[in-house]
Amino acid sequence: MSVTTAAAAELRLERLREDVRDAGLDALLVTSDESIAYVTGFRPLQLERLFAVVVPAAGDGAIVVPALDEGQVGGAPSVLDRVVYDAGSNGLPELLAALGEARAVGVEEDHLVYGRARALADAGRGLVPAAAVVMGRRSRKDAKEVECIRRACGHVADAISRLLEDLRPGDIERDVNARVESRLREAGATATHALVLFGENAANPHGEPSDRALAVGDVVCADVSACFEGYWGDLTRCATVGPPSDWARRAWAVVREAQAAAIEATRAGVPGRDVDAAQRAIVEAAPELGACLHGAGHAIGLAVHEPPFLVPRTQDPLAEGMVFTIEPGIYRPGVGGIRLEDDVLVTSDGPELLSALPLELTEVPA
Repeated sequence: MSVTTAAAAELRLERLREDVRDAGLDALLVTSDESIAYVTGFRPLQLERLFAVVVPAAGDGAIVVPALDEGQVGGAPSVLDRVVYDAGSNGLPELLAALGEARAVGVEEDHLVYGRARALADAGRGLVPAAAVVMGRRSRKDAKEVECIRRACGHVADAISRLLEDLRPGDIERDVNARVESRLREAGATATHALVLFGENAANPHGEPSDRALAVGDVVCADVSACFEGYWGDLTRCATVGPPSDWARRAWAVVREAQAAAIEATRAGVPGRDVDAAQRAIVEAAPELGACLHGAGHAIGLAVHEPPFLVPRTQDPLAEGMVFTIEPGIYRPGVGGIRLEDDVLVTSDGPELLSALPLELTEVPA
């Protein structure tokens, strides 16, 4: 589901045409699900079938769609020609026809698969990396997009609150994650990802929920994300079963200080790496507590992870309208992990939290 209206999508297309011209391209080929949703209001399920939107420097453009899904693109902007192909085609002949005489074709280089890129190149199209052209628009959210993210954060915050209220020793990791995702689906989420890890499992930020039972003394790291109305919310909170250990208490204090510093640095004009540096200086000053395994966060919107990323290599400046997760963490093998994550909007007045989930280390009854 998308909240993008045909009128809004048509305006986005016109702005992208300007960007295509400014980039010296003949056309832009939009192929990722999220970018297609951004410019059409229709979120495809691509699987093996080709979906694409052709945005020319001049002219109306086209949406290339398999016949199986033709009925779903009725709400796309009327300025886009419908180019439909059946099961006897892989969509490439139709895509080439939609590109017309365009030779310099911008592509989402992190998405376009090799086989299709090779076929386009063999047909004489010069492919130019142009994901930044699309993300230059997608990364700066309008007011409606921000409200969608804010509502998604509200749903995720409710799910985390219920999770922490219900947790008891003996609960199984895999079951707890399934319950969280089920509740979010019942609330209307179209996609979910729960990563609730217990004890030493939480020392792996991207671990897999297992059949481990929750035990007294454990740290619980609950990272939950969900998509509502096409936009994601992504939050993390931690708890201990019974009073926190000295390690958990100290690690939480460091991570909370690091998050506050990174949020304060999340301002228009600041390079992404400076936000990461703000949290890293605090977390890495306490190596006895554990390791700093990732950057300060990532942009979020139509995708749960999208550029720009708040890591040491990101020199691009932040801009008003961007929304980021700010999520410093400390991880100690064999013991656990502590992470604190909120979604933050860059405004002209500084950073704005989009969720109201309490900033505290919860104590689960033992």
